[in-house]
Amino acid sequence: MSIIEVLKVISDNNRLRILNLLHAQELCVCELEYLLGISQSNLSKHLRLMSDSGFLENRRQNKFAYYKIKESVFLDHPFLITIFETELKKEEFLMAELDKLSNYQKSDLTCHNITALIV
Repeated sequence: MSIIEVLKVISDNNRLRILNLLHAQELCVCELEYLLGISQSNLSKHLRLMSDSGFLENRRQNKFAYYKIKESVFLDHPFLITIFETELKKEEFLMAELDKLSNYQKSDLTCHNITALIV
């Protein structure tokens, strides 16, 4: 993946929000939709673009699709480590979304019952 492709991926606010959560852990599409409050179609568009560019990998488990950032992305572009571990922590809205992720992890919600909460 070229530096231009990397910068294109991280230049979009929604993609940066998605990556911020995926940097913390692998997540299901429905979990991302719930945590970010964006539509499934918008989320799918961004996930597809990031997957096609080589930024993400995914797996299916039953009817759920899980995404995570490819380890090779950080090996090939080490400046991203600084961005994710230092610079993004300066953005309050991104930290609030990580707090929401932490609260979600402590809850009884799962992929199986979260879909009822997504409007």
